[in-house]
Amino acid sequence: MNDFNEIVSEMVSGSDLYAAVQEARTKLHREHPGSIDVTLIGHEAWRQLTPVQQAHALDGLFVAYIVRLHDEERAAKLDAAAAEAKTYLEGDDEYLLHDALGAVRPIGEDTEVNGVCASALANVLDELDLLRHRLAMTKRDQDGAQS
Repeated sequence: MNDFNEIVSEMVSGSDLYAAVQEARTKLHREHPGSIDVTLIGHEAWRQLTPVQQAHALDGLFVAYIVRLHDEERAAKLDAAAAEAKTYLEGDDEYLLHDALGAVRPIGEDTEVNGVCASALANVLDELDLLRHRLAMTKRDQDGAQS
């Protein structure tokens, strides 16, 4: 198990930090019904922990920060790609994948294509088709609303 998975596996709902966060969340929502800044919940929860508990919780906080940073960077990258109508697909990528899957049909749970689970590849291609269909439906709805 790598370090990241080891740290994440320790971030269970039974941890001291989790309990403190739940308690702080409940308290602050009771005191301020409506909207609470999550950093206030975090600060309140952190103050409830002993120094030993804080030391145990620190790795999990680092992981959470890095995961959030990664998610934000990925979202920004995808937003930029979407704004310029970029595609990551090459002209024949889908054809090549469909062709590779056609050679191993029917796909069983252990079927692989070049070491990759064939059902996962099939799922990605099906999801791509579904996303295109949803986009076409949205475009039709928007075009119909503008008429």
